[in-house]
Amino acid sequence: MNMRSTIIGAPVTQIEGPSKVTGRTRYAADVDLPGMLWGKILRSPHPHARIVRIDASNAWTVPGVKAVITGQDAPGHLMGKVLRDMPVLCWDRVRYIGDRVAAVAAETPEAAEEAVLLIEVDYELLPAVFDPMEAMKPDAPLIHEDVASYSGAPVDVLATDVHNGQPRLAWVKGDLYEGFRQADIILEH
Repeated sequence: MNMRSTIIGAPVTQIEGPSKVTGRTRYAADVDLPGMLWGKILRSPHPHARIVRIDASNAWTVPGVKAVITGQDAPGHLMGKVLRDMPVLCWDRVRYIGDRVAAVAAETPEAAEEAVLLIEVDYELLPAVFDPMEAMKPDAPLIHEDVASYSGAPVDVLATDVHNGQPRLAWVKGDLYEGFRQADIILEH
């Protein structure tokens, strides 16, 4: 029985290749539907700060702007896959560079960009931590006052004995050394 393959080792023609390299392929960002709006998020430039004031009034002066919202317009909305500890838009403080502070929807991406740049935010800078070992020291700035109060907090595994503690989890799958004993060969690098 001859099991020669005409597929293995043969070049594969990419059907969409020519349209991609010539710029003819349409991506989601290329779609422009009637009435469609473009969004832009204003993000924090600071790793840890209290939001003192947000003034979004100038954003409304840009032609084509349809909506401007800040965390102060709708405080208390949190998200997260399990532990809901991330504000949809921050209303009182930011906890990392890039935290979301405001959002703009406009008729064009250029209008959204211009409007978001006109939103004024005054911050009171707070001490930040950049190292997990430093964050666990008792005198480190506290990033979340009460992690256990967040919706979805796995209270049975929270590291409440550790400053800035988050869930303490460990994954165990099988016996590593038993796997070594059963292996035909072990390669070490």
